[in-house]
Amino acid sequence: MWRYVVGFALVSVLTVKGIEQYTAYQGFEHRGQTSKQDAQAPQKVAKAKIEDEDAYDPFEFSGRKARIKMDRSGHFITTAKMNGRKVTVLVDTGATSVAINKSTAKRLGIFLKASDFKYTVNTANGATKAASAYIKRIEIGRVTVKNVRAAVLSDKALDGSLLGMTFLGQLKGFEVKNRQLILTQ
Repeated sequence: MWRYVVGFALVSVLTVKGIEQYTAYQGFEHRGQTSKQDAQAPQKVAKAKIEDEDAYDPFEFSGRKARIKMDRSGHFITTAKMNGRKVTVLVDTGATSVAINKSTAKRLGIFLKASDFKYTVNTANGATKAASAYIKRIEIGRVTVKNVRAAVLSDKALDGSLLGMTFLGQLKGFEVKNRQLILTQ
């Protein structure tokens, strides 16, 4: 069982102008709006020890909604299906992108060459190289988003998987209520 999660706020630490420059010059397609507040969100490393396995029963369903319970340390950790494979993710509304490591990418059928790691991204641990990729399908319960842009980092740079705004921004909405993150499609 995966006992620790490390989350990074990728690219979101750049200014809005910086993201636009990054988008224009580094080849990432920027979809949706990024607010100035989100773009200037502080870097964050979220390390959550799973103390109560029952806190991770992630889903209650109502139509096209999924509810993720907050864990004891205040994080939203759940199991998502990416390209049909189960992946434990930290949902981070302050992160610009979905971020996965190279090992997870391989499990999802995304194969990258060394030359694909040409984009510089800023993480809580400093700058590192990343590749851009698309995940064909991400599912949390009945909520499904297709063709989600993701940053792929080396295994050393990213220990877990992070579900950021390239996924969340394609939903109708999301809110935190009664210690639950409610995703609505």
